[in-house]
Amino acid sequence: MIRNIALTLPLSALLLSSACAQDTGAAVDREATEQIVRDYLLENPEIIEEALIALQAKRDAEQAEKSRAAIVEFSDALVSLESDYALGPDDAPVTVVEFFDYRCGPCRASMETVNALPERYDGKVRVVFKEFPILSPESRKASVAALAAGRQGKYVEMHQALMRSPSEFTDDDLAEIAESVGVDMGQWREDLEDTGYRDQISATYTLAETIGANATPTFVVGGELFSGLDLIRLDRLISQGIADAG
Repeated sequence: MIRNIALTLPLSALLLSSACAQDTGAAVDREATEQIVRDYLLENPEIIEEALIALQAKRDAEQAEKSRAAIVEFSDALVSLESDYALGPDDAPVTVVEFFDYRCGPCRASMETVNALPERYDGKVRVVFKEFPILSPESRKASVAALAAGRQGKYVEMHQALMRSPSEFTDDDLAEIAESVGVDMGQWREDLEDTGYRDQISATYTLAETIGANATPTFVVGGELFSGLDLIRLDRLISQGIADAG
């Protein structure tokens, strides 16, 4: 703090002297003044870094507030869509919404933990899955494959199998994974052509943009949104939500 004050004093003095010169009618040599400021900043570049950090912090805070407002406004689309698949009781006091991509490394790494949340918290947590395939065309194909399996009551099994699979999600890969979880393959292939799945994914894109989700995984817990594999933060928000619910 003392250093910041010391660095600010020369600039303050410069601005004060400039104001005094104007008050007395003296001509201000703008070019000389700009050179003094430039030289000072070059000698103390940390001032620019501090300003940029402060600016980014301000923008982050503004975005967080905007996200919270959007989460409240679009809460039904986040937690109550009939087209979404979920784990855990419908009346759980805490809902965790995950936006994910099947080719996302952190999504894969957190899958077992996220899927175990309802059991870990004794039925007080519900997990809603949001297909958010942003990394590749293969990601989108995998999402459609999972939703098609869901029509036969095999969404969770397909979801987990896709997350665990090291494949490239070619058509043959997806068919092999679907068969491994026990779907009716004829019906599954027919359901893959349903354009409703693509509309559902597009709606998820729009929702994600609205609330400020632009990466995978992104989690929404209560009114908070965060991205990345921060399981400590996830547990903290869940515990807080359970406590608040009484």
